[in-house]
Amino acid sequence: MEWLAKSGVVGYVLVGISIITLAVFLERLAVLHRERKRLRQGRGILEKVTRMIRENAGMPGSQLAELISLKIEDKIEQLSSSITFLRLSSTISPLLGLLGTVLGMIKAFKQVSEMGGLVKPSVLASGIWMALLTTAEGLIVAIAAFFMYHYLQHLVGRIEKTIAREAEVKILEYSNDQMAGIQGK
Repeated sequence: MEWLAKSGVVGYVLVGISIITLAVFLERLAVLHRERKRLRQGRGILEKVTRMIRENAGMPGSQLAELISLKIEDKIEQLSSSITFLRLSSTISPLLGLLGTVLGMIKAFKQVSEMGGLVKPSVLASGIWMALLTTAEGLIVAIAAFFMYHYLQHLVGRIEKTIAREAEVKILEYSNDQMAGIQGK
């Protein structure tokens, strides 16, 4: 904890951002894994797609496909909510680290100027150490958030492909059922 106290306010802000980032990641990860499980069971959005197909039996296939596509887009948007915070975290954390670096360097040079030019290496090193510490903290948070963001985006993409593929199959089944009904008359 000594290093956190040495990194000052910027260090505490970075710890706060890292905690929120981890919480968002874990929450979205749970939601996405739950959705994948529901898809494997044919539940959730797939039930809604099937219901939409049945309820709109007289609608042309292309219009039905468009309607279902809009429903899928809504679902993907819902699944992607708050993931953009991870991207923001990965962008802003290094900037905060840089801010800490600048503040640490200002402190170090202020101490040097107060000493009247008689520079003690330990005083200068202390300020530079603090500056570099916040840079490292910012990069650690940013790198972790970057990987979290892209992993969740990958999961959303896989879910989107699965939903789209299953919806397409259901539309084709619907079209085939419609054609068989017409031919049977």
